[in-house]
Amino acid sequence: MFQIIGILLCLLVICVIWQVQELMRFNRTTYQICSDKLKGEHKWVVLADLHLWRYGRHNERLVQAIREESPEAIFVPGDLIVQTKPELFYVTEELMEQLTAIAPVYFSNGNHESRLEDPEHKNHASYQQLKMRMTELGVHILNNEREIVKAGEDELVILGLELPLPYYKKGVDTPLAPGELSRCLGRPDVSRYQILLAHTPKYVPEYFAWGADLSLSGHYHGGLVCIPGIGSVISPQFELFPKHSFGRFDEGGQTALVSRGMGTHTFHIRIFNRSELLVVTAKPEKPHVP
Repeated sequence: MFQIIGILLCLLVICVIWQVQELMRFNRTTYQICSDKLKGEHKWVVLADLHLWRYGRHNERLVQAIREESPEAIFVPGDLIVQTKPELFYVTEELMEQLTAIAPVYFSNGNHESRLEDPEHKNHASYQQLKMRMTELGVHILNNEREIVKAGEDELVILGLELPLPYYKKGVDTPLAPGELSRCLGRPDVSRYQILLAHTPKYVPEYFAWGADLSLSGHYHGGLVCIPGIGSVISPQFELFPKHSFGRFDEGGQTALVSRGMGTHTFHIRIFNRSELLVVTAKPEKPHVP
């Protein structure tokens, strides 16, 4: 009996050590996409669901990894923070100061930030101060807004989607209301390449139907626990084996990329599901002839 208990305790210690090590590491996942709307080649980095996580002192390992990629832009589709930890918001401010020195940063709210937009929330003022500081640093905050960006020979439309919080309610499968994306984002600009920062990947088919050429999401954290050969176990909304939990999804000439995220909160677990930084190269479908 004591031998069995000893073996179980050893296995538990090994699992804890392994899990701690996993949480301290991240992968760089690279994607290449093509579009007949593009004339030139572009390189972007996608940083999702950091949740105040730190990779080294001052996030030095994360910053260095992004710097090595020399991206044209850095896209952040939400959940930089944890809504209950305003005392750590300085981590986000410090990171944004470093990232804006590398490339333009485009950010849209995730559900953690959206909850703090409520004036009645006790941490509302803290988040407003953080947003003000991010704007001062040059971060482009796009909550149901868009910017047209000149990038070489191309004009890109960068949009940030902020869905109402009921769409994030746990244990409820809430379909997207008809016209919701048009209400939030307006009409698509089909003449230009459209990049949509959309925190939740639950509505990837709707993003395609609306007209996003590239949608970038996170939120599911890759499902926290993955079963090799099967995929993610559960979403933050308690949806079992969610379809769009991580990876690449294509439909025609449109692409959705869903990040496993960079951090965790509440349940600090990642099993066969390491954090990831997305590196995206986009280029024309065919070589452009001037």
